[in-house]
Amino acid sequence: MTSTLNREDDFTLKRQQYLLIKLALQQFGVNPDQLSRSEYSKVMVDAKALSQIQTLICHSAESAIVHISEQDVDQAINKLMEQCGDAAQFHLTMNKHMLTRASIEACLREDLLCEQVLERVAANVPPLDLTMARQYYYKHLDKFSRLRMWKVSHILITVNNDFSDNTRPVVQSRIKNLYREANVDNFAQLALKNSECPSALEGGNLGWCEAGKLFGEIESVLQWLPHNIVSAPIETEAGFHLVLCHEEKAARVASFDEALPSIEQLHTERAQRYLQKQWIENLRRRSTQSAIK
Repeated sequence: MTSTLNREDDFTLKRQQYLLIKLALQQFGVNPDQLSRSEYSKVMVDAKALSQIQTLICHSAESAIVHISEQDVDQAINKLMEQCGDAAQFHLTMNKHMLTRASIEACLREDLLCEQVLERVAANVPPLDLTMARQYYYKHLDKFSRLRMWKVSHILITVNNDFSDNTRPVVQSRIKNLYREANVDNFAQLALKNSECPSALEGGNLGWCEAGKLFGEIESVLQWLPHNIVSAPIETEAGFHLVLCHEEKAARVASFDEALPSIEQLHTERAQRYLQKQWIENLRRRSTQSAIK
């Protein structure tokens, strides 16, 4: 009996270590040793809580009808390896947390088992009531609204008096010279060569920008700037810009029919979470009652 309990305790610790790695990658996109102290504490608390839930799920009657194949486990290991960075980083991380190949396979198997059980528990979501969907739509019209948008490219030269090429007079001269030279055909090439924004690697392309996301000085010019015409130099707190507007989209509100698929998806996700939460609470209640008896 003691030996069995020791094995269970040992696996619980290994599962917590695996979940620590999984949650660190999910929540922060890094391995656990790259977390700050506060981030590590939060992830560890979450890992312990999730481990307790997985114990309940794995001992449930519903788990007995779920089968996890070796192929499922292998795919999960490959995915985790990619998330860690590469095979070397994966093995280094596993070793740091005292996880062997066998233990990580066991943890992944239980993790996959729990995911499939929860999917089954939440499979029978009631259909969305269209009257309630319309009420939600009209109550949350802001969620289905889009402000005016511009597809924009720019060239940026910053002002920095610590560098002779970036003092204000020099920058003003440089941006004026670029303005005289720039047009829709050579803008991307000039941006690649001269712009000090990371977008220079994309020919200055910023993609679609919604109103309120750009500097106010730039948006003021975009209100009237014709398509495929390079703006005169624009000064913002970042420096001096040349702006090129390729296309624009007017502000609009999606119709109810356009919004319905996303409302249905939201309904499904919320209903699934509710069903899963209620089922887990029932497991907890039965587990507590069994312990008391």
